[in-house]
Amino acid sequence: MRIYLADLGHNLVTATSDTYPLGVGNLATYAKAYAKSKTPVEAQIFRDPQELKAAIDAAAPDVIGFSSYSWNHHLALSFADYAKLANPNALTLMGGPNFPLTEDEQDSWIRTMPQIDMHVRGPTYEGERALLSTLQRFIDVGTRREGMWDEAIDGALFVHPQTGEILRGGELPRIRDLDEIPSPYLAGLMDKFFDTGLFALMQLARGCPFTCAFCNSAVKSNSKVFRHSFERTKADLDYIVARINHASPLCFADDNFGMYVQDEEVADYLGHLMEKYDWPKYIRTTTGKNRGDRIIKVMRKAKGRLPMTSSVQSLNPTVLKNIKRDNISLDTYAEVQQELHSKGMQSYGELILCMPGETKESFMDAVDKLIETGVSRVAAHQLMLLHGAPLANPESREEFGFKTRHRVVARCLGKYTGDTVVETEEMVVESEHFSFQDYLDTRVFHLLLTIFYYEDNFDEAFRLAKANGIRPFQVVKYMQEILDEAPQELRDAVSGYLEENQAELFETRADCAAWAKENYDDLISGELGGNLLSKYSMIGRFIVLNEALGFLKRAISDLLGPDNQNAQAMLESIIGYYDAVMLHVPFAENLEREPVWTSQFDVEGWRADGYSGSLSDYRFDAPRDFQTQVDTRIKSTLLSRIETFGEHASGLGRFTRTMFANDFRRKLDSTSQSHAAE
Repeated sequence: MRIYLADLGHNLVTATSDTYPLGVGNLATYAKAYAKSKTPVEAQIFRDPQELKAAIDAAAPDVIGFSSYSWNHHLALSFADYAKLANPNALTLMGGPNFPLTEDEQDSWIRTMPQIDMHVRGPTYEGERALLSTLQRFIDVGTRREGMWDEAIDGALFVHPQTGEILRGGELPRIRDLDEIPSPYLAGLMDKFFDTGLFALMQLARGCPFTCAFCNSAVKSNSKVFRHSFERTKADLDYIVARINHASPLCFADDNFGMYVQDEEVADYLGHLMEKYDWPKYIRTTTGKNRGDRIIKVMRKAKGRLPMTSSVQSLNPTVLKNIKRDNISLDTYAEVQQELHSKGMQSYGELILCMPGETKESFMDAVDKLIETGVSRVAAHQLMLLHGAPLANPESREEFGFKTRHRVVARCLGKYTGDTVVETEEMVVESEHFSFQDYLDTRVFHLLLTIFYYEDNFDEAFRLAKANGIRPFQVVKYMQEILDEAPQELRDAVSGYLEENQAELFETRADCAAWAKENYDDLISGELGGNLLSKYSMIGRFIVLNEALGFLKRAISDLLGPDNQNAQAMLESIIGYYDAVMLHVPFAENLEREPVWTSQFDVEGWRADGYSGSLSDYRFDAPRDFQTQVDTRIKSTLLSRIETFGEHASGLGRFTRTMFANDFRRKLDSTSQSHAAE
């Protein structure tokens, strides 16, 4: 029996799914290990649509299963159609978290997908036992579709092809010991991905004890946390490090990494790998929502290569009550940030626009407060109504007065088997206390915040401002106020962002998909669409960098005032430093440049000392010349990422997520540096 399992990612603009397909890898090893069949179970896994098409053309499967997410659902459906053309008797399956919570919505949803025979419905994020139950029925009836419909199957949901009746199987228990799932790494299923430029993905634990109503991890069946053993995790890490390009990051699919005592043991071993192999250089995951003390321990052990993602989502008590979320106190939050920065570690704060009960004023106040706690970046996500999340239920929509629009999921469209495939998502753009104009205003503010206050990218300049009584929030807010006076190239970027924000929103999915098909060439080329915040912040940071630097200098200079000549001279030096060290597009050309920076202030010495005292304390007796150079490891990594993702704004947004802002700076020749007091 030939089984194909696919977690497909669109890739015609850039690789939208940038990790190995761990989920279907787990499904494949589980099925092969436990299915009782007289003939061997052949299971292959796929990420790229082109590879799956070639496999179907070469040998059509008996069973084909798809993972469904908001970013690949219609791509999966198109390949279900394609598989049926190649083998009309093929059994088509679909699973994944992209599935409504209420039974009425589920019934309507599955009737829109006649090309899918069965929906494999394990608990959230867990489909191994449900898939096995379905496959075993298929095997037991002689691998014939006709015998599949006689009675319900535990873990499955389907429309009976003759009667039109919906049959629901019982819910299967979750897997308590994740080692029950044979490792897809040790089984060799992931070997073909090591040279693709995709990122290795692991999962240490499943489940989330939090009940955040906007998230599809919030369902009760997902509340208990179960884990792999350390021995299994260590074996997978050893297998990966022996085969992976050591410039590639490591990703964990955990909801709360670092929150549990077992994570400390994993972090210890990661530290060992870093010392021995200098890998992983960056760890991407979602860190825990409490137990800040333990998360700090884990981050220390990971040698600063694991940023803390501090997801508060809102600081408004009304919002927190509406979304059933508890946050740590802001004082504790600030203590965590201070500890992180004292150890040279980074953290991100996350908020969500248009939450139920949020206002523009409370949202902006939350940004200001988060920045003051010391986070390196504040991400302001947009509220999506996801299948599987309680806020998407009909009663929540009505209660909170959500007004929604549909837009194309960033970079998720293409032509793979014939017709154009378009993925869309439903966004909340207005709620009872948050107008559409508020939505647009906060989007522009957040673009400026992302360009200028990202992972301490311009930390020296903001530190100088703060030393003179000017908060980072005030700098960015002032930038928005004087935006009409910004350099033309930067104004064009902001205008383009705002225009695309409005142009990409549609009343219905059908209208959105029709627009995408009409503008297909521009969307594929990157002229339109993409993750707009990422796309336009990449333009600001890497394409119009010189103009952005000029605007940053103008804003801080205005706020400092003309009488503060000493601070103005220090600002001039800092901006000159950025101009010399910051890398930008075109990278291949820019990586070869090694400009000389002349300064009367030891900017890097000030930063190295934790911004102790004033930059004026780091004044040289006379201006000094500093030779810059590009680190060979950074050069190699950048060129590799550009080859995989491209150098256009959309591609840049894909790989900068797994690099630190300081990775995009030239280094100063240490032999030319000395402290001002020497």
